[in-house]
Amino acid sequence: MTDLKESKLASLSFILVKGYPKPWQEFWEPIHSLSRKLGIPIDAILETFRLVHECVSKEEEGRPVSTGFLIGDSEKLRQILPDSAGLDIPKQKIFELSKTVRSLFGLVDGVTSVFIIGTDGTLEDTRLAPRLSRVPDENCFITSELNWYSEILKGVPAYGLVALGPYKTAKLLHDGQLRAEVYFSGKVGGWAYRSLSEIREKLDQLAKEKGIDTKVLQKVFATTINMSNHRKGGTMIVGDSEEVLKQSEAPRHRIDGVNILDLKGSQEKHLYSLSTQEFALIMNSNGDLKASSVRLLAKVPDKAKVELTAMDGGRHRSAAEISAVSNSIAFVVSDDGPISVFSEGRRILRT
Repeated sequence: MTDLKESKLASLSFILVKGYPKPWQEFWEPIHSLSRKLGIPIDAILETFRLVHECVSKEEEGRPVSTGFLIGDSEKLRQILPDSAGLDIPKQKIFELSKTVRSLFGLVDGVTSVFIIGTDGTLEDTRLAPRLSRVPDENCFITSELNWYSEILKGVPAYGLVALGPYKTAKLLHDGQLRAEVYFSGKVGGWAYRSLSEIREKLDQLAKEKGIDTKVLQKVFATTINMSNHRKGGTMIVGDSEEVLKQSEAPRHRIDGVNILDLKGSQEKHLYSLSTQEFALIMNSNGDLKASSVRLLAKVPDKAKVELTAMDGGRHRSAAEISAVSNSIAFVVSDDGPISVFSEGRRILRT
């Protein structure tokens, strides 16, 4: 009986968002699931979902804007975020205030401030982000500008929806972690969806297979998400660094004494800068950086298989080839957003 009820609810959920692109329908599923657990009315969820979609899908006067929502236990959220954003908004159901909310896109931007919606669907307040926030764990997958979500949502019955207009990206955050996101890929001219829960499982499996520190892979992938959101391409090679460097040109820059797990807070920008340089960033299985701007020149034997598609360029080819001839994992970010992960010459992940 329970399975039948769940099936009916899933079907109803799909009908409610069937007019949206498929990646947005996939994005809706974890939002709907969390909302049901928190007892949030479906009309309130739908209205917030629509506002998030509008924010990242449209440009107002040619200037993309952002916004953000915290949805759940409003009393706890306001205790954690004591500073008001100073905007006088009447307490009404979110669907009754859509026009007002839309006019505040960019002012309540999801990065420095948020709308707070209670479990009954009432827009309760607008609050500023906390002044201080701890450094998140590697597996949070949250970029530096959104670090504070990791702190305030840990163990709180609430979730966050952030619409980043300039990046045409929307994010779902819950219990201190990035759970899912949807972004617009300019190259294919369509939306794409990422489930971070599935990605965590694949990274954990890769770490065990290759003997690489799980936190290193998580940190690397968090960086690729940041690169993807900013539409900045690059390549990172993790593991078997000596063999990788043997099958490469002399690196432009040697790096010594820097471990990526030590780069926290504002220092994460250094890792981002190194990762978005021309050619590849090389590190060992413990996360020690070895070289940047490395041109990969792997010589793949005939017996080794390299899996590529017609859409892949030189960056993907060189990454796939180096993973085929070494015990490394190659992460590649395309300039239009997609992330690919190669191991043993095969594409393990594309998202």
